[in-house]
Amino acid sequence: MKYEQAIKELWKDFDPFLHLEKDELVDETERFFVIPARAPYVENHLLIIPKRKVYVLRELTSEEKEEMYDLIDKRAKKLHTVHSGVNLLLRDGLVGNWDDEVCKSINHLHFHLIPDCPIWNEFATSDRKWYSDREYLDLAKKIRIKFLGISQ
Repeated sequence: MKYEQAIKELWKDFDPFLHLEKDELVDETERFFVIPARAPYVENHLLIIPKRKVYVLRELTSEEKEEMYDLIDKRAKKLHTVHSGVNLLLRDGLVGNWDDEVCKSINHLHFHLIPDCPIWNEFATSDRKWYSDREYLDLAKKIRIKFLGISQ
């Protein structure tokens, strides 16, 4: 079954991360599970999932964040023993329309550890804009104002 079909049919309002079995786990800590990706992008693709259902990163407690960073570091180091690179992808927020640009499929914060998967092919195009120094500084200012409320 294709991933998109599985999500639409099986998990419409279902959180698969709340129903994990011990034999599915690669690793477990007090607050997190590590599992293989059910629909992996590449071989050895792992997910790190809080046991507590949360939707966005800011909902994690400081203890959870510390444990999460340690677990990401531990698993990434293991993946680096057989892979040259590892990408970390955060998936937070709520599921939207499947046809939206994000295609988030599960209402539960989770992290992907994706080895040897270049984002270059996904985002690199010959028409990507390279900002001049002035444009880049203007962009940084715009982002500071929009997201941080800082105008300097």
